[in-house]
Formats: sequence, C-alpha cells, structure tokens
Amino acid sequence: MTFTSIQVPGTEAVERLNELRDQFAKTGKYPFLIGPHEELTRITESAEFNQQSPEEIILASQKIDLDEWVAKRRAELEEYGFSPDDVQGEWPGAITEKGSLSLHKDILTGRVHPKVFIGQVQVETSWQIPAVLKYGGWNDCPEAEVQCAFHRKWQTEFETEICSVAGDVIECTVNRPPQDQETALRLAWEQYWYCADIVDQGCETISNLAATLLKSPYWFFWWD
Repeated sequence: MTFTSIQVPGTEAVERLNELRDQFAKTGKYPFLIGPHEELTRITESAEFNQQSPEEIILASQKIDLDEWVAKRRAELEEYGFSPDDVQGEWPGAITEKGSLSLHKDILTGRVHPKVFIGQVQVETSWQIPAVLKYGGWNDCPEAEVQCAFHRKWQTEFETEICSVAGDVIECTVNRPPQDQETALRLAWEQYWYCADIVDQGCETISNLAATLLKSPYWFFWWD
C-alpha cells in the first residue's frame, strides 16, 4: 500500500479528481483531494509518528466494536458534565445548502488555490485510506483504525467514499444519503461522537447537523 501525489491547477482539481475516480477500477489507485502543499506536508509528517503498517491498521479496525467505542467516548464526555440535551437542539426545517468539495479553495476567502495536490493510494476501497495515511490519533481526532471502522460502516450503509483528506479535514461523497429525519438524526449523533468539532465549533446542534445530512451528497469533518 503506497501513497503518491500529483500537482494540478486548483481550477482543474475537481474535474481531474473525478477523472481519476472514474479510472480507479482500472488503475487500482484511489484518488483524493489534498489541497495546497502545506496540507500535503501535514498529512505526510503526521504519519511518521505511527509505527503500524497499513495492513496492521486495517486488521485492527476490523476488531473494533463501534458501539463500545461510542459508549466509552460518551462516558468520557459525561465525566466533564456533558448532556445530550445540551447539543440536541430543535429541528431547523429544510436546509438547502448541502455543501461541496472545498480543499481546493482557501477556507477564509473562498478563492481557488493556484496549485493543489491530489493523492493516490493503492487500496481496495476508500475506507482504507486512513490506514495508508496513518491518519488520526492527535487532539480529538480518532486513531487511524477507528477512522477505518467508521468509514467502513458508513460506506456500507450510505455508500460513502472518502474524496478529500487534509491535515485536519476529511470530506466524503455520499451516494445513498439519509432520506428521512429519523435516520439523519441517528447519523448526526454518530458523526458527533466521531467528530464533535463539526457541532461544537460548527453548526452548534445535532439537529442542525442532521438537517444538513438529509439528502446531502457531501459530508465534511474537521478536527481542531
């Protein structure tokens, strides 16, 4: 399992990414958008602290019980006074803005970067990308094997694919998103345990998150 990258103009990044995704079945190289050079450096350098091989990470991920992991995560937060009522919120109604790929743009200005990188990894499927990158295990970002476990689950349930990975961001395309409020709320809670910052420092409530996930073709995760 290897990781390589190519540089492309930011204005052509999404088109080039989609072309490479279409070729995956033939090339065996799964593409993902990284962003500018500093993001490539961040994901490369962070991997140096994990001595596991990608194969070991994938094997470890298959032994993880996510229900147990979530229960432990919730218990840890409750020790600090966390209550689900604090973040549940009221259903906001329909939200039309469902997001899009963003790593080829400056997060503050929205301007497209002149040059960005697209990574390519030799994997069987996209949920294995965190194993190759050895992604996670810093701050509140789950370890690489937990990353794989969650994305394997979501790929099965919602036909998700990891399409972008930066130093602190993962984006996914979603081919079978939640179609009803109940499913969206259940998923929003899963995503909160996996990445609380998207609520606590983002949309503010689980209900707001669920409304954005409803029928959305994109997911966004960010760890502070």
